[in-house]
Amino acid sequence: MYIKPNWRILTIGDGDLSFSASLWQNFKPKQLTATVFDSQQTLENKYQHNAIDLLNTNPSQQLLFGFDVTDPKTWPETWAASKNQQFDLVIFQFPLVPAFENPQYFHQKGDISINTINRLLLRKYLIHCEKYFLDPKGEQLCYITSKDVRPYDEWNIESSLNQDLEHIQYLGSMPFDIEKFPGYKIRNVDRDKHVKNTQGITYVWSPKADSTDHNKALLGVLEEKSHQGEGYCEICKAGPFVSASDKVLHEQTKKHQLMQQYEDQYEKALLAKN
Repeated sequence: MYIKPNWRILTIGDGDLSFSASLWQNFKPKQLTATVFDSQQTLENKYQHNAIDLLNTNPSQQLLFGFDVTDPKTWPETWAASKNQQFDLVIFQFPLVPAFENPQYFHQKGDISINTINRLLLRKYLIHCEKYFLDPKGEQLCYITSKDVRPYDEWNIESSLNQDLEHIQYLGSMPFDIEKFPGYKIRNVDRDKHVKNTQGITYVWSPKADSTDHNKALLGVLEEKSHQGEGYCEICKAGPFVSASDKVLHEQTKKHQLMQQYEDQYEKALLAKN
C-alpha cells in the first residue's frame, strides 16, 4: 500500500482500530481520522483487544464512532455540508456487509443479493469520497483493500463500482503487504476472532481526470485491469480463450452464469436508484 507521510488520511469502518493504529505508528501521516461503524461501547464489548488507547493521543488524530459511510447523518455536521473536504486519501480495509444485513438498509425495493449490497456499499463509499471527503487540491485517492477469494472476488471491483460515475476513475491495483502494518489484525466482521491472513489487494480510484496529475511513484506500482478485451471474460477474470467457441463454452459454465447473474442484479439495482 502506497502512503506518503505528508498525507491527511481517513480510514473507514476500522473494526478494532488496529489498522489505523498501525498506520499512525508506522507511516506517520500528517493527519489521521479513524472511523468505526459501531459505538465505542459496542466496539469494546465486541473486541476485547482493540486499539482505542493507541489513538487519540495527538492533536493530529481523531476518532469517530457510530460512523456510517453511506449515511451523512452519522457524520460531523460540517462534513455532511461539504465543508470539510480535507483528506488526501480515504481507505476502506476489507469491507464486507454481513450476510444477515437487511437489504432495506440501502433503500432498495425488491429482491437483492448480498453480492449487490456489498457493491452498492462500495459504490456509495466512492461517491462520498469524491463529494465530501477528498480535498480537491490534494492527492484525491480512494483505496479499497479486498481479498482474491469468495465472496470478494465476485464483486467485479475493478469495473462495476464506478460504473457511470463520470468523476471517479479507476487507476489500478497493488498488493497489500500486511507485514508493513505490525499489530494490524484482520477481524471477523461481528466476532472477536482474528481472521487468517490471506492475499490482499488494494484497488485505487480518484476523481482526478488526468492521470499525469497523480504521484508518479504511486502510478509506478499500480497494475492495470486484467482480462480485458474480446479474448477474455472480465467478470470471471478468465482467458485468454483460444477461439470464439472456447469463450462460448466458458459462458455456459456454472461459474460464468452465476457471475453474469450478479452483474444483472447489480445493473438492475443501479437502474432502480436512478
